[in-house]
Amino acid sequence: MSTFSLTVDVWRQPSPEEPGDFTAYDVPDASPEMTVLELLDRINARLEAAGEDPVVFDDGCREGVCGKCGVTVDGVAHGPERNAASCMQHLGAYRDGDRVRIEPLRASSFPVKRDLSVDKKALRLVAKAGKFPVAMKALANGGCISCGACVASCPNGSGQLFVGTMLKELPPLATDDAERRERSAKVIDAAEQEFGPCSLLGDCVEVCPAGLPIENLSAVARENLRNRFPRRGGDTPHPG
Repeated sequence: MSTFSLTVDVWRQPSPEEPGDFTAYDVPDASPEMTVLELLDRINARLEAAGEDPVVFDDGCREGVCGKCGVTVDGVAHGPERNAASCMQHLGAYRDGDRVRIEPLRASSFPVKRDLSVDKKALRLVAKAGKFPVAMKALANGGCISCGACVASCPNGSGQLFVGTMLKELPPLATDDAERRERSAKVIDAAEQEFGPCSLLGDCVEVCPAGLPIENLSAVARENLRNRFPRRGGDTPHPG
């Protein structure tokens, strides 16, 4: 297996209250098959061997399905490979002597806890507004893994892809039209509190590990209009 040398600039931040900065680490034995998280593992193994604090990052299943991992690589949420979680991002595009920058998912709604680990409480608050178990089922039905990359990739910090996927799948889970309206209104209100407005650029679909379609964005406007201008006699829940 061929190896090459990389210089990795990693964001280190001791706590939310303290400032952070990049620290450079040399990795002489990187390989094309290595993932971004495995690259961090390699750095941490050397730090621990030297008695230094390892880099803190959010880890999970490492199969691209749990949504826990997520860092920004060279300015792109998750990394340069399209529609792949950080744990599935490989180093094949890098060459000997390249420099790689790894930092947290950047969004005002995702404050840094330590190093590369961020607090994604904003996603949970929006899901709770839609009745948490039902909202999580809707997200699962829509294929969303709640990784937050859509928020970090949007210049406005919008969670429209996350919220739209939830609202697209919530209608068939409602017992009646009134419940659908109430739940969607609460979700939209919570999203407006936690996230910025949709930029309409579509950057979110470029980084989404689940490959969610851009059409999901329209579900937010659709449910909002439906709540503002109800049809006479009410509507019955349906998948559309």
